[in-house]
Amino acid sequence: MNISWDKWLADFSNYGWWEVPAVLGALIYILLAARKNKWCFFYGLISSLIYVYLTIRLKLYFDSFINAYYVLMSIYGWIEWGKKKEESAVHSLAWKKSLSLSTLALILALLLGWWAEINTDASLPYWDSFTTIFALVATYWVVRKIIENWIVWIIVDLVSCIIYLYKGLPLTAMLFLIYTIMAIFGYYNWKKIDHAH
Repeated sequence: MNISWDKWLADFSNYGWWEVPAVLGALIYILLAARKNKWCFFYGLISSLIYVYLTIRLKLYFDSFINAYYVLMSIYGWIEWGKKKEESAVHSLAWKKSLSLSTLALILALLLGWWAEINTDASLPYWDSFTTIFALVATYWVVRKIIENWIVWIIVDLVSCIIYLYKGLPLTAMLFLIYTIMAIFGYYNWKKIDHAH
């Protein structure tokens, strides 16, 4: 895919005023989530709403769906994390449950990738479905304060970074590299917070 500097500037002039606050909101979201701060969901909501608008305008309907899901999870997360402190401790999944849920998610990702390969002109359908399905799982686990969410995010963000680099979008790849680093920070910070209680 060849994108000229002029086309990039034209696209940025059309969407940049929306993209900048969406990216900033997403970065603030992950930073606050890593610190287990309820306000992460406020910034996640703003970012996701903007991305719903942008992805519909850009006809990226799969991305529109996942961002609509993030909007719902932001509202649910705000409510969940607002509960009493004793109800909001970090949880860890038993390895058998974690393995079975991950296997189920992988099967769903393979089925979705297979469907996309046959029925759409999707680029990298299996990798795209992998990151989508596991992002859905990880987002729900963030809301439920399951610490393994960060492990899933590390993998999803790293794979996304490679996908966007391969597709010729180095700035987006850099954003996902930052997400990967922040997810590592989130995992260790939640572990530290959990041990402090």
